[in-house]
Amino acid sequence: MLNRRISFARSPQSAADRLVHGDNLPVLEALEDASVDLIYVDPPFGTGSVRKGRAIKQGDAAAAYKDVPNDPERFVDWIQPRLEHFHRVLASHGSLFMHLDYRAVHYVKVALDRVFGRSRFINEIIWCYSVGGKSKRTYARKHDTILWYGRTADYAFYPDAIRVPRKPNSHMRVVTTEDGELVQEKTDRKTGKVYRYPVNLGKVPEDWWADIETLNRADKERTGWPNQKPERLLERIIAGASAEGNLIADFFCGSATTAVVAQRLDRNFIAVDTEANAIDCAASRLEQRGNELAAAGTPPRDIDVERVATAVAAAS
Repeated sequence: MLNRRISFARSPQSAADRLVHGDNLPVLEALEDASVDLIYVDPPFGTGSVRKGRAIKQGDAAAAYKDVPNDPERFVDWIQPRLEHFHRVLASHGSLFMHLDYRAVHYVKVALDRVFGRSRFINEIIWCYSVGGKSKRTYARKHDTILWYGRTADYAFYPDAIRVPRKPNSHMRVVTTEDGELVQEKTDRKTGKVYRYPVNLGKVPEDWWADIETLNRADKERTGWPNQKPERLLERIIAGASAEGNLIADFFCGSATTAVVAQRLDRNFIAVDTEANAIDCAASRLEQRGNELAAAGTPPRDIDVERVATAVAAAS
């Protein structure tokens, strides 16, 4: 049901989060300059096919959306005005994370370099996974690319929020310091300088992420929405580049994984999708998770479920 509020009785109440059904372009046009702290988008990959999941509710037809045609130049033409708005609405410390695969990533990176500037490119994050089919004619295509751009050189980054365990069997020796601390240690052969890395502090991940698996068919997070991303992936992105109370935006939200993680991490969010069944799925998921947070004593912000006019729904 659209044009309603999902309430969790948070006190004191703050500005409601937004879940919007409609084309993202008019939503972007209505946002103020420098009003968003982090944008994550997982747009259509340009497979030229209908992407199907499973029934979201018992008795429903399978959740599905029509992907854009497999024509990357047309795709870039379609997404170009959205890239320009991403740049406009981001705060000076804000970041864009754009999730793509091999079909469009090289085309979109050139477009992003032109909009944001090549100097604002931060990382090409390679998300590696193994779940899914394999090919007998190629190496298995088992990675996506996430392009990270900062609005300015003063982009926010919180490395301590995303540390992971250090590898136990690395090239470094493990020693115990005079204070009883366990560290990984190496000595530079040229300078003789000794480097020590406390094991208990972990490390900031590299730009290839092989420790987060994509969702399998039986995963408890599964909603039925096709190509649903795991919450751990969005948790690393959101925790690493935003702070509590920041506004997180996802303009191709699907089943609302970005919004669910933002809700749990106490960020504001705006989530948009053109598909009605995506909004139904997202609203149900966010309401359930919000009620769980409220029952645990940390009610999230209310959510306004809205509809806007749809301008151009796909790169057709």
